[in-house]
Amino acid sequence: MDLEGIGALAAAAVAAVGILTTLVLGRWQLRGALRGAEEAARAGLAQADASYRAALDAVRAQGRNDHLQWRRGVQRDAYAAFLQSVLSYTDTASNNFGGGISRLEETRERITALKALETDMSHRAWVVRLEGPDGVADAAITLQLSASLLVLVHQQHALRRAAMFEVNDRALAHPHEVARIWELVPVAQGFWHTIGTPGMEDSSTDVLQELRDLFSTCEISGGLLATLCQPHEPVPENVTPYDDAIKDFIRAASEALHPAGPPAP
Repeated sequence: MDLEGIGALAAAAVAAVGILTTLVLGRWQLRGALRGAEEAARAGLAQADASYRAALDAVRAQGRNDHLQWRRGVQRDAYAAFLQSVLSYTDTASNNFGGGISRLEETRERITALKALETDMSHRAWVVRLEGPDGVADAAITLQLSASLLVLVHQQHALRRAAMFEVNDRALAHPHEVARIWELVPVAQGFWHTIGTPGMEDSSTDVLQELRDLFSTCEISGGLLATLCQPHEPVPENVTPYDDAIKDFIRAASEALHPAGPPAP
């Protein structure tokens, strides 16, 4: 091979080495670029994940706050509706039975009409008990019991006044019988608790029979005998007075709707 051929071959070898070097360097550069891109992608994903979690936490916090506000609104409506039902029940009873004497039939009609208000109060009390919390539920139970007892006392007084009116209404036609009835009623009140027991005396039986005969002569319903003679049961000592029960319920409801500390989860 002449010198020209050897030179060409050497030049080709040099060119091949250059190409290989370029390829190797390009491959390393490519790998470096890929690693850089991968690291950048990982960093971007981490940043995106952090941003997503922060946004999710904010949404959850807002959701909890919205739910809390919604639940307080539901509770507020339940408390207000129950309190209004209690006031409607007791105010109606006071207006119906707190005035003058009504006839017996009218009094009974008013008592029957109150059943719807009593039922409404009971239903709304159950809603409060379901909504809670326990402090408000307990105050609602106490208020419901106090209101029912107050209305019952109004009804008993109204029935007794109506029964007295029925007896006195017969005085013009049966003056002696009505006078005798009022003589015997206090006697019957004294032994009424012994009726149906071994402690009841024969003289008590005679008084009851005479009263029944007098009622029959005056054309008075025998059912009024118990209304006139049965002593009123004393108010239980463990029942909270009505006015105090209302104040306690309002205080418990206010504390539940506007707690001093952070809201319970």
